[in-house]
Amino acid sequence: MNRVIVVFLLFSLICQTNSQTPSFPDCQSGPLSKFPICNQSFTSRQRAADLISRMTTIEKISQMITTAESIPRLGLPKYEWWSEALHGLAYSPGVFFGGDLSAASSFPMPINLGATFNMHLVYQIASIISTEARAFNNAGRAETPDEDPFLTSQYVYALIQGLQRGDDERYLKIAANCKHFDAYDLENWNGIDRHHFNAIVSDQDLVETYLLPFKTCIQDAQVASIMCSYNSINGIPACAHQFLLETIAREAYHLNGFVVSDCNAISDILHTHHYTSTDEETVAVALHAGTDLECGVFYLFHMNDALKKKWINETDIDQALMRTYDVLIRLGWFDPPEQQIYRQLNKNDVDTIEARQLSFISAQESIVLLKNINQALPLNMNQLTNKRIALIGPTADATVQMQGIYHGRAPFLIDPLTGFKNLTSGKSIDIVYARGCGMSHHDERDFAAAIRLAQTSDIVFFFGGIDHTIEREGTDRQSIALPDVQLVLIKQLEKVTRSSLHIVIMAGGGIDLSYIRDSIKCASLIWMGYPGQSGGLAVASVVFGQYNPAGRLPVTIYPASYVNEVSMFDMQMRPSATNPGRTYKFYTGKAVYEFGYGLSYTTFNYTWNNNSLSTSYSIQSITKKIHWQERTLISSIRINVTNTGTFDGDDVVLAYVTASNVTRDQIVPFKQLFGFDRVHLKVNETKEVFFPFTIETALTIAQNASKWLHPGLYHITIGQQQIGAIKLQGQSIQWI
Repeated sequence: MNRVIVVFLLFSLICQTNSQTPSFPDCQSGPLSKFPICNQSFTSRQRAADLISRMTTIEKISQMITTAESIPRLGLPKYEWWSEALHGLAYSPGVFFGGDLSAASSFPMPINLGATFNMHLVYQIASIISTEARAFNNAGRAETPDEDPFLTSQYVYALIQGLQRGDDERYLKIAANCKHFDAYDLENWNGIDRHHFNAIVSDQDLVETYLLPFKTCIQDAQVASIMCSYNSINGIPACAHQFLLETIAREAYHLNGFVVSDCNAISDILHTHHYTSTDEETVAVALHAGTDLECGVFYLFHMNDALKKKWINETDIDQALMRTYDVLIRLGWFDPPEQQIYRQLNKNDVDTIEARQLSFISAQESIVLLKNINQALPLNMNQLTNKRIALIGPTADATVQMQGIYHGRAPFLIDPLTGFKNLTSGKSIDIVYARGCGMSHHDERDFAAAIRLAQTSDIVFFFGGIDHTIEREGTDRQSIALPDVQLVLIKQLEKVTRSSLHIVIMAGGGIDLSYIRDSIKCASLIWMGYPGQSGGLAVASVVFGQYNPAGRLPVTIYPASYVNEVSMFDMQMRPSATNPGRTYKFYTGKAVYEFGYGLSYTTFNYTWNNNSLSTSYSIQSITKKIHWQERTLISSIRINVTNTGTFDGDDVVLAYVTASNVTRDQIVPFKQLFGFDRVHLKVNETKEVFFPFTIETALTIAQNASKWLHPGLYHITIGQQQIGAIKLQGQSIQWI
């Protein structure tokens, strides 16, 4: 089971077909040059409409799939829409690694970036990714950050801004895509896969959890496209779901772009969901629902027949092409390169010093320290002369595995073993290695060598976890326990080590780490996620105290028994007779580690600035004084953060609100994140952080998805420390 509720993937779309020869429309002397498509005095929609009107029906249909064919008579080159850039340019039809552009920066996976709680960092990474995407384009060349919809929304806003916006506001830097829309939360579990799954989602959960990040992506960040998912939602396939694609995405959220299907999801409408009866009807329901572009060939093979049989008309096709070509125009595809700074990017803008530094920093910021008994870490190099440190385990020499999924060719990959050796070079510290065991296959043939090495070493680190062979797209894990072979080896190492054992876990999804948490023989526990090209060096810098860890878990770590308590087919967030609840907001069990948990080498203290706000408000006065569209109730809740320890370091300040239960049948979140900030403090330094308290923060989502502002106490918790409350008085009102 690999359950993270808000599944959210982002990738760039403006990489050319994978050829080493750049291919752009010729608006200088080609067939298009005299047409409005090349005339920048017209609006993008006017330019697109004229070009589409010049295409034959068959030519139009050829542009309805992600590998769009060339139209030589019009001077339109072949175009590949599909390029991946989840955390750096990745292998995909639109990205070619070779020649002068043999590699691209590989940043930590989104789950790691979620752990940083640093949205400025996310923006910087996205900006570099979009720069490298454009550079590849000019040469012709897990998917989720966390479990919390608020954090995901903040993440996606920063990411989309960094991907699409740059120094030239006239053009999109690249066209980004938010997927999978919507309630895409199952890959393959107990005989049902994503192509057949019908997600039954309540209106309450849809509004409160599943739609919220997409609302930010579309309405606030103004993403250029979204992708409809494989699954059905309440009986309707996502790519045929007119209410979601048209009513919600376009009318309510104002999508200014196009909808693309996941690969072969149009075919699934007919063949796996059995929602339609014929090929032609399938084309019609997808197109009328608002699916403008297909990853696949179903449109290509069947759209003309649907047209002939009058399931669709040509204006339906034109409308879809208007949306895709409008985006191409906004990207500057038809405009002269000399007037576009993005078209000047080249190999010198890929794998820059800045990109390498940011990859390293982001990996450091994402590392989460989960356990540190008696300040076992950091290790003091000055006390390690002539000492031997053993690195044992299947991820100690991980390279490509550190990239997670959707990765490309990195310029380099620093595994933990190399990272440890690099930092201790010239220090007379012996770094040794034994694999010990594989990732999951129970084979103990290498145990003996690992145990002998541990017996002769002064300090032992076990590097374990999981990788893409266990958690990947298309597969849901049946177990969230640490692989048995690793746990057996850990227990044997505990018996022979001279000092307490240190554990480092590489994983994206949750793993039950309760044994390591509770064992007195395990002195420390580090979560490294999938940290990208500089991951090994980042972990080493934390171990040796060159960096003070401040990452926080972006997910709840459940006990292994959780998989037996809830069905993957159950999409309900709130607890029930068959569901203990999901995420920190609703889980009724005892988590192994809670969302937001993470230690530091130093300590911090929070105090409420009591002069910053009045703590009692009348609901009726709120409705009179605040404009209906105004979302801020309190402009700033002020918190003083003080570094009370002995190390300089970052602190991730998490602000939660807990509302009073208003009715017996209404289950409200135990707590709900409404603000966060990452600040750096020197020893004894105090800084003030600010969190706005919005109307949205105080609203309760009813079972019918209506939003209510109720009277009662709203307790404010910073981290684990409850420091104040806001009281709303009066009668409940429905918020429109």
